[in-house]
Amino acid sequence: MTLPRSRDFALLLLLVLPLSGCGMFHSGTNPPINGSGSLVLTVIWTGNRGDPSSPHAVRVTLYRADKLIQDVVLSRADTPSTGWTAQLESGTYRLQLAVYNNQNAIGTPVASGDITVQIVQDTPQRLNVATGGTPVALAILPEVVTLTPGQILPLSVLGVDAQGRYLLLPAGTVVRWSVSDSNVVNLQSDGVARALAPGSVAVTASVDSLGLSANASVGVQTVTREWTILVFMNAANNLEPDSVDDMNEMEQLGSTADVNIVVQWKRIAGYDSSNGDWRTTRRYYVTKDNDPETVNANLLVDMGTGVDMGNPNTLREFLQWGVRSFPARKYMVVIWNHGAGWRAYRDRLNILARGVSYDDNTGNHIRIWELPLALSVGVRWNIIAFDASLMQMLEVAYEIRNLGDYIVGSEESPPAPGYPYHRILAPVIANPNIPVRDFAAQIVTQTINYYNPDSTDNITQSALDASLIEDVAQRVDVLAQVLLRVATDHAAVAAARENAQAYAEYTFKDLWDYTEQLRTRLASSPALTDAINGVQNALSQAVIAEAHSNRRVNRSHGLSIYVPRPSEFETRYNLLAFARATHWDEWLQAQP
Repeated sequence: MTLPRSRDFALLLLLVLPLSGCGMFHSGTNPPINGSGSLVLTVIWTGNRGDPSSPHAVRVTLYRADKLIQDVVLSRADTPSTGWTAQLESGTYRLQLAVYNNQNAIGTPVASGDITVQIVQDTPQRLNVATGGTPVALAILPEVVTLTPGQILPLSVLGVDAQGRYLLLPAGTVVRWSVSDSNVVNLQSDGVARALAPGSVAVTASVDSLGLSANASVGVQTVTREWTILVFMNAANNLEPDSVDDMNEMEQLGSTADVNIVVQWKRIAGYDSSNGDWRTTRRYYVTKDNDPETVNANLLVDMGTGVDMGNPNTLREFLQWGVRSFPARKYMVVIWNHGAGWRAYRDRLNILARGVSYDDNTGNHIRIWELPLALSVGVRWNIIAFDASLMQMLEVAYEIRNLGDYIVGSEESPPAPGYPYHRILAPVIANPNIPVRDFAAQIVTQTINYYNPDSTDNITQSALDASLIEDVAQRVDVLAQVLLRVATDHAAVAAARENAQAYAEYTFKDLWDYTEQLRTRLASSPALTDAINGVQNALSQAVIAEAHSNRRVNRSHGLSIYVPRPSEFETRYNLLAFARATHWDEWLQAQP
């Protein structure tokens, strides 16, 4: 609620109590302490009680989140001050004060402001507010602050008179804020501190018109949680409306005391004008809220324009920052955007199409062979997930096999909304100690169930054990060498290729189904049978979870591979680690 203010007499009141844990409007990380405490407010009246232009009433409105707790009016009496006490459950509250000249708090307030307080069990929180005087010093409240990365805390500046009492700054007073290290705390011009990374900074507030300044210390402590989930959300393309939906889905769950959800999000003009229609790149700490339309997550930093989300170094920088700022025992990274497997359509066809993390502002995308460098940030990823099309293929998995435990993605190009984040993250929010393998499998299950496999044509999803991708590649290498020797029947090879389960990129074939097509159509031989069985056995071990639609992609098994016609083979394929390590590229070019 915003109270109207008098243009001539409005005063600014912004105050945050110096309490442990540091109250904030959207923390989502510090659960309330069981028990109760008290808030003790003392209003010190200034001016003459007989003067109608002096303050005569203060409306006190107390909220917890958006729920109104109390609404009372403190009227001026013969005493120099008026006290008010509330017994409250432990937790964070917002106290709104409005000062009126009218005894019954009618009309326009001459001053108003919000106070964030945190009630601690068995500890009275005292707040003394005077309504006038001459400041001889300034005070930043709280004077000492300890936050954790992702938290937001509005700092406040008050005057202090010769008696040491807090005073209100006149309306229109300009406060100039500065911080010693903006990499640790992002300090906004309105005094809102956003914790970015562990460290300690000095915050200075200056009021040049008064010739006064004040200092405070803000520390950002290292807190190791069970999980940190980092989402690289490149919505600088026609998926922007879906990015807004996905942020709101994440907010249905929000970060917890055990799970951090952190997003780097870029938007673009022309697709979605909601939520301020900003067109920059931002970093958010996702907090829980019940608004399905408005993104209310904690904005940590607006990185401005010019950030290239199609550059692998941008992904690497985000992940380095995320790991340093939000340490955890387990890590998951989600690469969110259009996808095209190992290929980039724009390069091949010279038209505007899709690549991995395609940025329409810059025209760049991340190539698959650039992913290892981008993902190498000093931790082993427990889950690497691609919320993008066509990424669950052997060539992609082989590039990143040594960087994570499990790889989750889609063989096909799924519907634009992508992952239902309120579903896929629910298992880890409910049970942060869920085994990583089970969590990866749940992403598959929750995604397929959300889209209903009986009514959706293009849903595939699988989870891979990255430690077994090397074995799959070796088995495919053996198969390629056998095919080079025995696959001389042009019609049979072509039929196997053309009839294998294919996807939106028709040269991507389901690996299991392709080998089964080869088994059916080529002349049988012990070497070929053994090679095909070897690939399928390796796949059955590496694919730990798989599900798909029951219609067009019903012969999917969880991992695709590049199988073009010989005349369509792209020489850039040889840049891939998989091509260099196997004879698959030789087979593709030698197909009869």
